Amino acid sequence: MADYKTSSSPSAPSQTERKRSIFADDLRIEGNITCEGILEFGGQLTGDLTADAVVLTPTARVKGSVRARQLTIEGKLEGDVTAMHVSIKTGARVMASVAYDRLDIASGAQVEGAYSRVDAGKFKL
Repeated sequence: MADYKTSSSPSAPSQTERKRSIFADDLRIEGNITCEGILEFGGQLTGDLTADAVVLTPTARVKGSVRARQLTIEGKLEGDVTAMHVSIKTGARVMASVAYDRLDIASGAQVEGAYSRVDAGKFKL
């Protein structure tokens, strides 16, 4: 498996300056992805994903672990999640063990698995 990394400038950028990496729906990856900014993922991933903020678009299919400060799920996710804020949108399908500080689940989302709250002070990316 390959590992893919994207990075922003050496200093910590502000919320508005963070770089956005976009992985389109025709992309298939077997390996791990690490990103320091915002990752918008619409493809298929078998592997682990780590980023400051992750948006899994409606076309996303992820099988693996996801770690992020903020995670928005609109597609399909199977695996483990550790995130400060998890937002599961209408139409999303999540089959995972989810550790979170804040959790939002929209009507129409499908969720299965174990959900447990983690204190924000203990969260490490």
